[in-house]
Amino acid sequence: MLYVGCAVWGYEGWIGTFYPRGTSKQALLRAYAERLTAVEVNSTFYALPSLQIVQRWAQQTPESFRFCPKFPRAITHAAHLRAVAAQTEAFLSALRALGKRLGPLMLQLPPSFGPSALPSLAEYLSALPRDLQIAVEVRHRAWFAPEHSAQLDALLAEHGAARVAFDSRPIYASTTPEALLGQEKKPEVPLYAEATQPFALVRYIGSPIPDENAPYLAFWAARISVWLSERRTVYFFAHCPREENSPSLARALYERVKALCALLPLPWTAHDQPPADCSQRALF
Repeated sequence: MLYVGCAVWGYEGWIGTFYPRGTSKQALLRAYAERLTAVEVNSTFYALPSLQIVQRWAQQTPESFRFCPKFPRAITHAAHLRAVAAQTEAFLSALRALGKRLGPLMLQLPPSFGPSALPSLAEYLSALPRDLQIAVEVRHRAWFAPEHSAQLDALLAEHGAARVAFDSRPIYASTTPEALLGQEKKPEVPLYAEATQPFALVRYIGSPIPDENAPYLAFWAARISVWLSERRTVYFFAHCPREENSPSLARALYERVKALCALLPLPWTAHDQPPADCSQRALF
């Protein structure tokens, strides 16, 4: 199964393009889930949602939809995973209300969290419930050195956790003002594109120029088609400094993979909704 989506669903700039004109704020999640199949819940990084809010998310989406929330920054960035049992329990308890809709949870570690903190990561992962899927994203460049990368992979394998494939190549290859601004927010780290668990999670930081994404999407389509043939579940999330383009990037990747292996049509096609910008046909 291939799930595709963006980082948010509440972007009002999509109304009239990705979403039908006149879509209310309250209907944005429902409209999103009628088009894409997963969402990277970035909002949980900043604040813990109430149980009532999480239950509302579940009510507005089909069982086939998947939410992939980020662990709160109070856990990952402020406390560096230390002495956060209560915060973790509150976070997991709220998100479990999603039931079948809960996909992998993303443990995004800050750039300051390097290999010397491996024991903290090991202790934290060992305390997490084993029935949850966890995807760990590292941003300290030392993790990508062969020795430390192997240590990290071994630890994640021990706990059944995946390593996020974070691809910032497109945005760093682009020279547009939007891309340059985006480079200030997204780290430039070596690409790790291996799948070591029954599930894989890709975070793709796209160029605001549609044509510039084509070779990278071709790369990921080929890689993901192999993972699917190995019976892995794959989650692909498209980010773009020009947010209007993010849904079309997710759709373009899906269509490229669909051309390589058997996939059901994306729900978006049932609404005959074209990409936000007709020029983005080059992405396909």
